[in-house]
Amino acid sequence: MSGFEAYKIYSALKLHYTQENFDAYKYNFKTRVKPESFERLRFRYTFEKIASRCKTRENLIDFYTSNFITGCNWVMDMNEKNLNDMKSRRESFSYNFKTDINKLSSSHGFNELCSCAGGENILINELCKENIKIETVAMIDLLVNFIKPLLSELNDPLGMKRDKAILAMKYKNSLTDINRKKIKDNLLLMFTKEESMI
Repeated sequence: MSGFEAYKIYSALKLHYTQENFDAYKYNFKTRVKPESFERLRFRYTFEKIASRCKTRENLIDFYTSNFITGCNWVMDMNEKNLNDMKSRRESFSYNFKTDINKLSSSHGFNELCSCAGGENILINELCKENIKIETVAMIDLLVNFIKPLLSELNDPLGMKRDKAILAMKYKNSLTDINRKKIKDNLLLMFTKEESMI
């Protein structure tokens, strides 16, 4: 893994997480960066260091993703702590997901969680308050694609909820290591159990 490869993947993921219509996963992390522009960078040594530390493309993608989802977009500010936090959340994903859904399902139906009422969405609001994990919102979006349709309906003058929603929507592409069928089955069970008791 070279510093230039690390720079290309960084550029693709930065566009992915900052531009609503760009999908780095769809374009296989391709951008128009040239080796000449990399050579002119004053901080290219940072990319060389990151490349030597991460070694593989998958590790590099995880490193950048873990930083982008926390709002750390500048390569000089990126750190291993964000990566370790993301790995920890992913390792305990099933537990965190069940905990988050239990909190929400006790007072809300699934359709209510995925819709926008009065410019508000419960999942996005809870994500902004940090009451639920970004992985939970991203996984639900991966299963039912609820975020994109509600972006225009969000009542959000400062754009903070919209930014968090887009971040979760973009993050879902990296959740490839999670068993979707198991999560979908758990989700159905949790919400149908609640509804059958009523």
